[in-house]
Amino acid sequence: MLNSFIEKTDVIIFDLDGTLYEGDQHFALMVENLKQRLPEKHHKAFDELYRKSLAGEHALTIGKVYDVQEDVIWTWDPFTTELTNAQNWDNEQVHIYNAPTKLSVSEFDYQRFVPIGDGWWPPYSIARHFGLTVEDTQWAYRRTKEQMANLDGMLEPTPGLQQYLEELSKTKKLVLITNSEIDDVHRLLKFLGLDHIFSDIVPSALKPMNTNKHFEEVLARYAVKPEQVLSIGDNFMNEVAPALQLGMYGIWLTTSNEVPLKDDKFAKIRTLATE
Repeated sequence: MLNSFIEKTDVIIFDLDGTLYEGDQHFALMVENLKQRLPEKHHKAFDELYRKSLAGEHALTIGKVYDVQEDVIWTWDPFTTELTNAQNWDNEQVHIYNAPTKLSVSEFDYQRFVPIGDGWWPPYSIARHFGLTVEDTQWAYRRTKEQMANLDGMLEPTPGLQQYLEELSKTKKLVLITNSEIDDVHRLLKFLGLDHIFSDIVPSALKPMNTNKHFEEVLARYAVKPEQVLSIGDNFMNEVAPALQLGMYGIWLTTSNEVPLKDDKFAKIRTLATE
């Protein structure tokens, strides 16, 4: 399906973290760094909630929205933007008075509403549940990124991807749009051997709030129609749903067996590895 979509498009937009390299060990690092800011009495409960989330035994799963103010987890439809089925941390359905019935991506402020788009956000949400501040979580994230840069074997280059993208860049425009800061972007791309690949790089992109804006800028910059563009990423809410809403193609990189929708322009694959 990947090659089929690529053949139909002229511009391909990539995410960085979780997309252009393999492995998920950094999420475990994030957990440990968050726990450094938590009282020890919460550590065991944190670990158990995280285990259940990973196993699909908890309401906190990819695609949901964590409401910090009400301390509940919502089901969110990325196409209708409807919020439904609020659940507490015991997986019980609860009623929230005066709650919004819809939530646009522009309202994902990470202060109250946190979209659980990929593996970074379950530990983040659990930490907020136990009382950590945004500043605490930002410290843990920055520390994790520093450790990723300094620990051997933490990042695994995707087999065959460098050569594949080099060939692809000869006939397609390749664009990188990432929430990572510019220093992290350059460091990671250099490590992966991809620092010469992309015709445009957009760091600190504030996805999903600004995803549509960035996508529309790509359409204008390259003078292409939505059906000529493919977006590839590991975060369904950040990279795939917005692309499909605009009429682009979208590929979700995931090991999940969940199929969030049926659409001729959507596919999910496990890796970009070509070897």
